[in-house]
Amino acid sequence: MKSFGILLVLIITSNASSMQNSSQFGIEEKLLFNRKFIDFLLIYAVPTREHTSRECIEVLQKLATAYLNGDLYGLEWFDSWGKVPSGIYFGNNRAYGNYDQCRQFRWKQIRGEHCLFLINYSDMAKSYVSGLCVPSVCTPEDIHRVYGDYVANRSLKIDLPLDRGLRCSHYHGVKFSRSILLATVIFAVIASLLLTSTIYEVVLVIKGRQVDRLYSSFSLYRNLQTILRTNLRVTPKEAEFTKTIECLDGIRSLSMIWIIIFHVHDLIPKVPVVNASSRDKYLDHPVSALLFVSGFLAVDTFFVLSGILVAWNLMKELKKNGRINFTKFYLHRYIRITAPLAALILFVTSFAVHMGEGPIWKPYMLQMQNTCSQYWWSSLLYIQNYVNPSNMCLLWTWYLSVDMQLYIVAPALIYPLWKYGKRFLLVITALGLLSMSSVFVFYVSYGFRNSQSAPNRHVLKQSLTYFATHARMSVWLWGLVFGYVLHETGTNGVRLSKRSWIIGWITCIVCLMIVLSGSYGFNHTDYNKFSGVVDATYASLHRTMFSVCIMWIILACVNGKAGPANDILCAPLWQPVAKLSFVMYLLHSLLIMMSSIASVKLEGYFSVMDMLNRIWAAIGLTTSVSLFWSACFELPFVTLSKLLLKG
Repeated sequence: MKSFGILLVLIITSNASSMQNSSQFGIEEKLLFNRKFIDFLLIYAVPTREHTSRECIEVLQKLATAYLNGDLYGLEWFDSWGKVPSGIYFGNNRAYGNYDQCRQFRWKQIRGEHCLFLINYSDMAKSYVSGLCVPSVCTPEDIHRVYGDYVANRSLKIDLPLDRGLRCSHYHGVKFSRSILLATVIFAVIASLLLTSTIYEVVLVIKGRQVDRLYSSFSLYRNLQTILRTNLRVTPKEAEFTKTIECLDGIRSLSMIWIIIFHVHDLIPKVPVVNASSRDKYLDHPVSALLFVSGFLAVDTFFVLSGILVAWNLMKELKKNGRINFTKFYLHRYIRITAPLAALILFVTSFAVHMGEGPIWKPYMLQMQNTCSQYWWSSLLYIQNYVNPSNMCLLWTWYLSVDMQLYIVAPALIYPLWKYGKRFLLVITALGLLSMSSVFVFYVSYGFRNSQSAPNRHVLKQSLTYFATHARMSVWLWGLVFGYVLHETGTNGVRLSKRSWIIGWITCIVCLMIVLSGSYGFNHTDYNKFSGVVDATYASLHRTMFSVCIMWIILACVNGKAGPANDILCAPLWQPVAKLSFVMYLLHSLLIMMSSIASVKLEGYFSVMDMLNRIWAAIGLTTSVSLFWSACFELPFVTLSKLLLKG
């Protein structure tokens, strides 16, 4: 529960003298621990030196008396508490209680407030999280002192102070802060534009009149059509003239789905379940573990595609005009990416925390709200991977910062490549090798390891080797070189013998197996059994190996040598998903968090079918919401930027 940052965290440890016999605090004591708190309340007297609210104590004592007397309101109050669950030694370590019952509890003018606390016994039994229904007249400080006195009375003590995550769930309505007022105004303006623009276009379409692109830029009718429209497949030679590489749609779509599957696996340990050991066993299985640990590679696919497309498009522009329109190149890109991102940040800093309720809702939502309220500017400037890598606004958007920084320097690499040809490839290759070398050097210098069980300094490791542009640009650079190759080969394609194509496919498959099995192996092997240089070598090479495989698949598709793989990747059904992939990436983690993690109020039961349901639910929800988010916040501004820049 450390990651939850929640709610009255109490670490309970035993005095050595009272714990010589572990049976003194066995499972029976755990079962009765909250029940005996009732008895303690009846005899509790507020110390004169304390500032505990006397009204709080009086209400607690009256409720405790009502429970012992069998009064309905007292029974309902205690009934909502978390009880020590069955299977606590099987990983069932969370007993939230009945959150809604507590929140709906009313007695006279008293309301119920739901609190959580972590109990950790020193007899080496697994700790568990339990819920407590607290009268609204009590402050978290009151409960901290009263419960602290109770555990001290049991020859135990509270090790962690109040300021280490004390929180209780409550809801007192929406307070109209500046962020909420700003968001209300901006979203209201956008909603008005969407409504009027849609009505305008629909009316003119019905009348058969010409529609002005400016006035229809916010039209949902037009934008949804644009996203959902599919085009017929073209031959590889036709792709040169239509300026498309069709297989990229399938690769982009499957990579986005892969990222969603990865994050569902990444977040499932945060879901309270009664059979956590079964869940951990599933996550440790080679198949599921491979889906999890290899998910980090899916982002590298986007880096490859980004490098390919920026080289492909700029080389065409240079070939046609002999120069680069920098205003159009940078401004169009910034507007397209920033508009939906800014809308998401505005939503997170204003309405997100009020969109739900639960024992762990506010800790998650408030954490995102606070980081985005403080560091929104570094996110919109795309520098947060260097400015505040340990406290990013929407952590998963680190990718956007890296990609934008690489996009900014792209003309400085592509123009010399266009002018000097193959000679400049040596410079790009040297930069790629330097990027790979930097990862190796950081791993060796700081002793980083790939195993999750290794005592890595994770924040420093991520800052230097995962979020940093210098550590991730090698894959993008190889994509840039490949985009140049595709442009130069043009309609002629790459002429290789049948034997060479077969060897290439075999090599690609072998490299993929090495990369994927390596990801699993390094994460599940005792890192003490081999040198850290091995870890450093794998960390610096595996992303390049993976990117080479992706480029080989694209090369084979473009040259008609991919067989059924080309038919699958070029299928028109991928086109809408590919158009939505950027917005899906923006929204998916937040939607998964809101729909299946932070909103949880009771413990569930883990199963493989439940996991499959979560995956498909995440894919469906992300795609559906992204469809309208793109139509509202991406395409309108893309249209406006094109009209502004006339192209």
